[in-house]
Amino acid sequence: MQLKQINKDYFISGQVGFSDLQVLADHGIKSLICARPDNEEGNQPQFSDLQKQAEAVGIKAAHVPIKPGQACGDDVDKFAKAFNELPKPILGYCRSGMRAHALWELDDESRANR
Repeated sequence: MQLKQINKDYFISGQVGFSDLQVLADHGIKSLICARPDNEEGNQPQFSDLQKQAEAVGIKAAHVPIKPGQACGDDVDKFAKAFNELPKPILGYCRSGMRAHALWELDDESRANR
């Protein structure tokens, strides 16, 4: 898993696994936002299982599942709510990191237009 820093509060990556959680906690990640729907691929962990393990190592988690290329205003609102409420820094993830980045970009545009 490779992290890409977007700003001081937000990073993105591909799929997070159970074995990544302690490493993330040790590196100071306080929260996760998962942009990936459950069962997108057979080998991905269910969000609720990952969330439970994340909380066991002190990481909060929120689920904002979107299908590739289908983010809408409601998804951006859910992302913004999670981003504003969760402890920072936050790691947003999906299969490749692209949806997690897109949600950030769309929310950033929304903030600029307010």
